[in-house]
Amino acid sequence: MNSPAIVKMAGPAEIVADHSWPGTSTTVLRLRAPDGRQMILKTNTSSDSFRREVTALTRWAPALNASAPQLLDADEDAQILLMTAVTGQPLQSLTLTTRQEQRAYERAGALLARFHATAPPTILPAFGAERATYIRAQMTNGTHPLAGADLAVLNEALHLLAALPPQRAQPSHLDFTSRNILWSTDAETRVIDFETSRYEAVGRDFLRITQRTLYHRRDLRTAFYRGYGREPDRAESELMRICTVTDAAAILVTATARGQHAFAAEARSLLTAAIRAWPAPAPGTAVPHGQRPL
Repeated sequence: MNSPAIVKMAGPAEIVADHSWPGTSTTVLRLRAPDGRQMILKTNTSSDSFRREVTALTRWAPALNASAPQLLDADEDAQILLMTAVTGQPLQSLTLTTRQEQRAYERAGALLARFHATAPPTILPAFGAERATYIRAQMTNGTHPLAGADLAVLNEALHLLAALPPQRAQPSHLDFTSRNILWSTDAETRVIDFETSRYEAVGRDFLRITQRTLYHRRDLRTAFYRGYGREPDRAESELMRICTVTDAAAILVTATARGQHAFAAEARSLLTAAIRAWPAPAPGTAVPHGQRPL
């Protein structure tokens, strides 16, 4: 903690844990101040990710109170964030009873509904066309890892994506998964990591948790949407079906280009499942919880 910007923001705090995600340029440190308060210091080399997280922590996270980090300070030049530390452990690191899991995912659904309601909805008139153009632009490099059936199904999905009508949009987390959902002994959920958050088409925020857990655990799917207050409607389900393919392909291409092998492997698994199931919704992959008690 020798950076002048960090010292200015955090003072004489000591590092007590490193929560940085392997294979990324983001650093996430847990700090303890002399008075015992714990804080999270996050640095990100991506200016877009930094701005998205600042926006989310400034505009939307305050409405979630202790269920989300609260921004303490930010240095735009150094792209450093200082925020409160929330209690709990990631769901993916816990071994819970079936009843505990169902409770956790029900509370997660309720928390996501709260987050979606933190600001008025809007309309994205060209969401599908712009998203399709963005993904196609990544395919211009002949070194991308897609070929054959991958490209055939992706092209079909991109055509459907580009043809979508204007989409309702709301504040969205866009990485709402068991690694970013915390669960603690007070039987409440919290959410962290807002660097992908933005106004996004309604329904897309269900995608990652569906691919990784809810498809293979119908009981958790039921609990999650009971907590959320409703099931995805027809338009949201169609968006999820299309984006199951396009999102996995986009992540695979960018993660491969950046040498992020773990992210690329996960995206490859999701895309392979989506290709096999097309045109039905892809099953995705279930990530079992680890073997550590709550």
